[in-house]
Amino acid sequence: MTPALNLSPWDTTLPTLNGRRIWRTPAVRSHGLVLMTALRLHLTPANAELAPELVKQIEAGAAVEGLLPSATDSLLLPDLEEAELDLTTFTIRLQTAVLERRLQFADAETADDVFAKLLHRTHHILTLSTDRPDTLHLIRAPLGVIAGILIATLTLALTVSAAADLTSPPANPNEARAWLNEWLRLLAKLDWRWICGVGGGACAWAQLALIRRWHRPPTRLFLTRSESLRHI
Repeated sequence: MTPALNLSPWDTTLPTLNGRRIWRTPAVRSHGLVLMTALRLHLTPANAELAPELVKQIEAGAAVEGLLPSATDSLLLPDLEEAELDLTTFTIRLQTAVLERRLQFADAETADDVFAKLLHRTHHILTLSTDRPDTLHLIRAPLGVIAGILIATLTLALTVSAAADLTSPPANPNEARAWLNEWLRLLAKLDWRWICGVGGGACAWAQLALIRRWHRPPTRLFLTRSESLRHI
């Protein structure tokens, strides 16, 4: 699918045939310009200002050597070992075998766009994952709480119901069974329907917690190199 033309003056992502993507300040906070080619990622210093004519030449496909400042960082995309997108701070961390760089963006849209382009150009060597735990880890605690509520509710309701049947006046107030009858009388005053209602409400609350936990979005996305390709 052909990418849509973005007319933003600071996020020049023209779908040219050379495959270059450019992002600039103020959408990029950590660098003056981020240029992604087919094989490299160029990061100019934040205080470096490029003349509009130079940017147009780069957009048109001119060789970047000699056009970008001497302090520009250049990362070879096939050398990436890991990339991490923090969805809360709009930060991308890039890790190779010898260096680490961080890119800070002003909004989620720009950060997502850069990360998506990284994924597109490195999908053959890097695998996408998230910090969202696996399904078993997500549901283990809420299901345990729900099971505990159901067991406790059933046990207490049956006990109260049985107490009403077992309570009887003691033949001798001094017999050892008197204290048991007293406890049974106290339990018999409880209504098993109220107990089931409270237990049902607690169970519904636990189910809501389970749903929220299940639908909680990830806060980080990762691109990691598989072990078989890590030393290539």
